[in-house]
Amino acid sequence: MELVEAKILIKNLLKRVRAQEDGSKQLTGVLTDDELEALQFALTLLDGPAPSSSVMPTSTGVTPAVTEPSPPKPMAPITEFVPPEPKSDDVPPPPRESAKPAKSVEPKRTIELDLSALTAPKPPANVRLCLDFGTAMSKVTLVEDGEDPDLDEEVIEVLSLGKPGDQEEVSETMLISSVYIDNDGVLWFGKAAVDRSMIEGQDGSRQRLDNIKRRLSEDGWDEDVGERYNPTGIRVTHGDMVLAYLMYLTWTVNGCLEELGYPWNLPRRFAMPCLSGEKGRETVHRLSRAVGEAQVLADTFYRTLKDGIPLEEFVAAVRLLREKPREYPFVAEDITEPLGVAGSLMSWQAPVDMLIMVVDVGAGTSDLSLFRIHFNPNTGKNVALEVEDASRGIQVAGNHLDRMLIELLVKKSGVTSEEPMWLNVRSALELQIRDLKESLFNDGSVFVPLLNGTEVIIELDEFMQLDPVRRFGRDLRATMVEILESIDESWVKWVTAHPNRRLVVALTGGGSELPMVKELAEGFIQVDGLSIPLVRALAFPNWLRDLDEGLEADYPRIAVSLGGARRRLIQRGPTARITAGDVTQAPTLGGYYSKGN
Repeated sequence: MELVEAKILIKNLLKRVRAQEDGSKQLTGVLTDDELEALQFALTLLDGPAPSSSVMPTSTGVTPAVTEPSPPKPMAPITEFVPPEPKSDDVPPPPRESAKPAKSVEPKRTIELDLSALTAPKPPANVRLCLDFGTAMSKVTLVEDGEDPDLDEEVIEVLSLGKPGDQEEVSETMLISSVYIDNDGVLWFGKAAVDRSMIEGQDGSRQRLDNIKRRLSEDGWDEDVGERYNPTGIRVTHGDMVLAYLMYLTWTVNGCLEELGYPWNLPRRFAMPCLSGEKGRETVHRLSRAVGEAQVLADTFYRTLKDGIPLEEFVAAVRLLREKPREYPFVAEDITEPLGVAGSLMSWQAPVDMLIMVVDVGAGTSDLSLFRIHFNPNTGKNVALEVEDASRGIQVAGNHLDRMLIELLVKKSGVTSEEPMWLNVRSALELQIRDLKESLFNDGSVFVPLLNGTEVIIELDEFMQLDPVRRFGRDLRATMVEILESIDESWVKWVTAHPNRRLVVALTGGGSELPMVKELAEGFIQVDGLSIPLVRALAFPNWLRDLDEGLEADYPRIAVSLGGARRRLIQRGPTARITAGDVTQAPTLGGYYSKGN
């Protein structure tokens, strides 16, 4: 066992010591194998010479001197909590975080920005990236066009972000979207963030930043990160943490591009949720700036980021970067997530004629858009555009189910908000809830030992019968109806004008295979008194299968970045208000319909 790990585990043990009414002390919870090993490690340390222990490299690349460890200071027990404010729905919010008084800490070393990406030679014009910054997992695809643009030849490379991110056992192509500030004030990302948080936070006293992307679609961008997430007292906002993660994502992209032989300053599009009006414009501005700044920061910390970087160094680098206005020529246009999905469905070589609803169910948001696509390579007819007023982004997504599962586990455990352990039990569950949810849906049940010593079993049928879970699917279908009833009636009539036509529903995102989501593409949908037949788009487009069948397993999650990186994008604004006639002509069915329906 490492010296640092043992110290963390023993500190966590001390934080679980509670004062009793008679003045005695009692250790709550169950002693884990790791904690027992840490105690034995400490006993060996006190009995004789310290056992050998490897030292974690610092962000400066200099190995610190090893000194005698000082006894860990007892931490004040967590005896109070702030209950969440009630909301109109029955989905309780996570416990409110409190913030420490901010302090300013100067870094121990001088920060020198690497601005080489701003002055590097112009990259090839026929290569581009698309970044899909996800709530749970992030993806990036590179597309290189062939020499003859009329042939639509493409080289598609879904970047293996898991290799530089050291998480290939989780996914080779998707990067965990997590940030963790450890008790020593070091920033960790991806799987390293998950691993560190599970060591320091197993008693429920610490939290990991897992859902930072939601700050784009909700409020709170400029809010300070609370004490359970940031124990340092250094003031950082949730917007800063989004930038920190994008720095890490860009760092993994750098590693992939270096291996593939491409320059780091390739133009990059970026995907975002469906947001309208001022909120949409604000989000585009924030993400565009953050994507540019992330490249400079990734270059600056390129050699040290893998081993974690001190929070004060990151804050100092951001402050230095923003001292003057910067232009980031490699930042390209934004795309909505459904637009990227729609682009991934098209081969631009086979004929297709359809009205398609894209339903992208992610961890943080679900985004829906309606597209009219009519492409005939023989006649040159090419209509591929987004229907006006047919995009919606809603806060009904995977995180909604996470919260429901937490509530059910806490309820079945018997622990109530009146007990000191309530907040710790919830916090410990939040660190592992995504894995628990995956086990529940894959295995049909999940066994969960909780921090208060109880053990709970949840059956999938039991979970699916919860009204908030059942409402998950109803809310998505209601949004589909809302879109179809808000657009010009000519779109719906185009479908009903011919008995062979269907409204095609493309399901993508991490939640695309959930039972209530798959039901969205089945049967009929009622729109203004009309029954519109539905059919699900192929879960994996034929043209991609011919190109690389190895992409099939990951396709629902990489569809956004894959479609967004292609040269041809479906037209996005001005959008189409009505169909351009031709509502009685029999459609030419392409390879995008599920067969046998």
